[in-house]
Amino acid sequence: MNTRKRKTCAFTLAEVLVVVTIISIAAAVVVPRLLHAGTFSVQAAGRCVIADIIFAQNDAVAHQKTRKIIFDTANNAYRLTDENDETLAAGWIGGGAYVISFANDPRFNGVTLANVDFGGSTTIEFDDLGAPVIGGVLDVVGTETQYRITVAALTGRVTIEPVAGG
Repeated sequence: MNTRKRKTCAFTLAEVLVVVTIISIAAAVVVPRLLHAGTFSVQAAGRCVIADIIFAQNDAVAHQKTRKIIFDTANNAYRLTDENDETLAAGWIGGGAYVISFANDPRFNGVTLANVDFGGSTTIEFDDLGAPVIGGVLDVVGTETQYRITVAALTGRVTIEPVAGG
C-alpha cells in the first residue's frame, strides 16, 4: 500500500499579489502613451517624408538626372517627379504614380503638411549628384505635436526635430 501524500502545486496569495502589482505598474506606464496615438501618426508621417527625400536624392544619383519633390499643402500631399515635373512611377504600388496623400492615407490621420519653404518654393530639387539646389524646411503637423524637417543647402543632410509648442 502506497501511503505517500500527494503534493499539490499552487500559487500563494503573496505571489499573486506581486504579479498583479507588477502588471498594474506596467499598465500605468503604457496606457497613457497609447491614449496619445495621434503622436504616432505624425511621427510616421515625418519618417515617410524623410524616407522619400532620401529616396529622391539616391534616385537622382542612380539615374544621373534631376529629381524633385513637389509639396502640395492645399491637398495635403506630395509627389516625386523628374526634371520635367512628370510624376515618377512607384513599383511598390503596382507601378502607380509616386504620390503620397496624407489626406487619403489612414496611417496619417490628422496629419498635415505646413510651412513648406525651399527658397520661397514648395518644391525641393536634387541635382544629378543628389545635392539640393537649395535647402529648406517643412513642418509635419499632428493634432498634438509638430515636427520640422530640414534639408541642408549644401550637403542635403536631412534632420527632424520637434517644434516647441507644436
